[in-house]
Amino acid sequence: MLRIRSIKVPSPASSAGIRRSDLLVSCDGHELEDWIDFYFHGSGLKIQLLFRRAGIQRSTVLRRSPGNDWGITFQGQEPRRCRRKCVFCFVDQLPEGVRPSLKVKDDDVRYSFISGTYTTLHEGDAEFALSRRLSPIHISVHATDPSVRGRLLGTGREEPVMESLMKLSAGGIQMETQIVVVPGYNDGAVLESTMKDLFSINGVSSVGLVPVGLTAFRKGLTELRRPDRDESACVIDLCGHWRKTAAVNGRGGWAFPSDEFFIIADRGIPGPGYYEGCTLRENGIGMLAELRELKGRKWKGEGLVLTGELAAPFLSQLFEGSGYGVASVRNDFLGSSVGAAGLIAGRDAVRTALEHRCSYNRMILPSVMFNHDMQTLDGLTSAGIGVPAGMEVVIAESLEELE
Repeated sequence: MLRIRSIKVPSPASSAGIRRSDLLVSCDGHELEDWIDFYFHGSGLKIQLLFRRAGIQRSTVLRRSPGNDWGITFQGQEPRRCRRKCVFCFVDQLPEGVRPSLKVKDDDVRYSFISGTYTTLHEGDAEFALSRRLSPIHISVHATDPSVRGRLLGTGREEPVMESLMKLSAGGIQMETQIVVVPGYNDGAVLESTMKDLFSINGVSSVGLVPVGLTAFRKGLTELRRPDRDESACVIDLCGHWRKTAAVNGRGGWAFPSDEFFIIADRGIPGPGYYEGCTLRENGIGMLAELRELKGRKWKGEGLVLTGELAAPFLSQLFEGSGYGVASVRNDFLGSSVGAAGLIAGRDAVRTALEHRCSYNRMILPSVMFNHDMQTLDGLTSAGIGVPAGMEVVIAESLEELE
C-alpha cells in the first residue's frame, strides 16, 4: 500500500474525493508496493482505485484527459539519497549560494528509468529493475574493475558491477552506461578493459564518456586533474575502435565521447551521422554537431546570445552576418574550467550582459540554464537577470526559435 502525501487541486484525484493520508491499495486490481507501480498501472486515461481511509476500504474510478496527471503524490516518492562518496562528485565542489536543491545527492534506479538520471546500482537495484521491467536504465559504471570502481565511488571497498549488468541483460533490460574519465584512475589500460567488458554485454546499448568536471572549489577534496590533449585523443581513438566493432555487430555507434574531448584534443567535431542513435545529448554529447547543422540558416531579429565558453566559437560562426551577437560567459561562479552553457550562473549572465548593454536591448539565454522552477544555479529568475542588466530576456529552448 502507498500513503498519499498530497493531492493537487483541481485534479482527477481531488474530484474523486481522494485525500491526503489515504492509503492506496491497488490500481486496476494490481497491488501497489512502490510508487513506480502506480506509474505503470496508472498509465491509462481511466483507472479504478482501491483505497483505505480510517480502516474502511473504498473504491473509485478516475478519468483524465491526455497530457494531464492524476494529481497524486506519494510519501517516499522523493529520490533515494546517494550513499557513495565519489572522488569527483560535482555536488561536493559547489560553492555557497547555489539553490538548495543542487546540494541534494540522489541515486535512484527508479528515476534512472523515469527521467534518465544515472544510478551507480546499489545492492538490490538490479533485482528491483528486473521485477518492474525498468528498461532502459542509465548506469554510472566508470570502471568494471571492482577495486578501481571502489576508489572512484569512495566507498573504501571493492564495488563490482559486471554481475549486475549481466543479470540485467539476461533479463532483457537495456542499459545506457556512462564513464566519467578521471586521469590516473580509470583511463589508459583500465579504460580499455572497461570498454571491452561493457561491449561483451548485449544489454549495454551505449556508453557515453565525459571528462571529469572540476570547479574552483575543491579545497579538502581529493586532488584530481582534467584529461590533457593526448589523453583526450586516446579516449576518442579508443571509442573509434569500439565504434567500428559495434558497427560490424549491428550495435550502432555504441561508444560516444563527449564534445569536450574533441575540443581538448583539438579534433574536429564529427558530423551528425557519428551520433546516430545517441540519446546522451544532455551529457554534452553531440550538441555541437547539432549546432553546426544549423549553419546557413536565416536568422530573424536581433539580440545578444549568451552561452558557455565551449559553444561560443561555434555559435559565433552560426550567427555571423546576422542581427545576433554572441557573448561567451566566463564562469566566475564555478570556476574558469567550467564551460558548459547549462552551468552558467545568473550573476555571470548579468555581468556579461552589462558588458554588451550598449549594443543590444535583448538577451537570449539557453533554457538549460534554468531548472523546472525557472531558476539558475544561483537561484536567479529571468527577471533577476534582466532587470539589473537593463535588457529584455528571452529563454530559448532551441536556436530554431530565432529563425
